[in-house]
Amino acid sequence: MFIDMEMANEDFDSRTRSSHRQTILNLYNSAIPTEIISFQLDISQGEVENIIEDEMKEEEKLSLKGATPPDACSSMDLFYLDAIINIGLAIKHAQNSMWEALNSEPKFDISMEEKEKILEKFAKSKVTLVILYIDLVDSTKLSMTLPVDRLSTIIQAFTQEMSLIIEAYGGYILKYIGDAILAFFTVNIDHAYLPCANSVNCARSTIKIVKKGINPILD
Repeated sequence: MFIDMEMANEDFDSRTRSSHRQTILNLYNSAIPTEIISFQLDISQGEVENIIEDEMKEEEKLSLKGATPPDACSSMDLFYLDAIINIGLAIKHAQNSMWEALNSEPKFDISMEEKEKILEKFAKSKVTLVILYIDLVDSTKLSMTLPVDRLSTIIQAFTQEMSLIIEAYGGYILKYIGDAILAFFTVNIDHAYLPCANSVNCARSTIKIVKKGINPILD
């Protein structure tokens, strides 16, 4: 029994490390800077860069052999990502980003390239997805009480932070609709529980980030 428990712990640790690595690669492939990734996951920037460098070397080896590199996005379905995402740091990052956006020029650097690859892969086929819809409450009221430039800054900072946390949980931004975000999570039918759990936990995390990270700065 002791040996079985030990093997189970080793297997869990191995899956956690693999999940952590895939999260880093997913964020990097979404054009998120390494310093943001390290801050979000509470690890050193050097560790992030080492993982990315190792992955590039592995892909280079596969290309030389004529093999197709594994699809990093599809394997995100197999991990429980809430266990490795530091929501406290995500909240702190949202606070800093909103403060900087309100006091300087807002930044928005989310790439849609990875989403296009996924949609191209699923073209002309039936696919099961989890859809996540996020928008600002009372945005119509805000548009009548705030200057346009102020409101646009808030929306930009909001969509940036929501996009980061969605991608951290393995989701993809389908499109931005005004102050709303439409995202999706791919579902492996053989492992449907984990992507569904990740999408629900992602939704919960976005609420925490808004309540504890963004709202206090706006108040």
